[in-house]
Amino acid sequence: MSGDQSQLEIIDSALALSEADIQALVKLLRDSIDGGNSIGFLQSSSDGDLLEFWQSEISKLNGDSFIVVARVEGLIAGCIIITREMRANGRHRGEFRKLMVHSTYQKRGIGSALERKGCDEAKRRGVSLLYLDSATGFLVESVYQAWGWTRVGSIPDYAANPDGTLVATTYFYKQL
Repeated sequence: MSGDQSQLEIIDSALALSEADIQALVKLLRDSIDGGNSIGFLQSSSDGDLLEFWQSEISKLNGDSFIVVARVEGLIAGCIIITREMRANGRHRGEFRKLMVHSTYQKRGIGSALERKGCDEAKRRGVSLLYLDSATGFLVESVYQAWGWTRVGSIPDYAANPDGTLVATTYFYKQL
């Protein structure tokens, strides 16, 4: 990550996160929503809703699923969630979810570093295939494909932006 004193950290246990970290993740998600990113929440979502989301995600951390956080000067600046499929016929795959970089830290290579670290860690844990969905037009052509993801296709009006307008969603996969 260029120029910043930043570090990437693998979180695979609830014990690895402080209450301040959890609040920072809530703020990161709020920043993404406020930036207009289709990330599963509407502008009307309360901070309580966002906290509930993070508490649920953290409760699923089990060694198979994990979060990668990027810290700048000790503060969480970005994250990615990797959720491994738990059914027997899909243990080789995982979902690449909620890539976020706080608006203050964008355009510094943090997103790219999170993507690389998440993919590398998933591979280290025996995952050979990752998939993701993204609002069409958001990081789709310019970034995910440059990172080596293969576009599968799009579904129109699949999800809502934070303002409630429906947008298409594009699916990608990456073999590790």
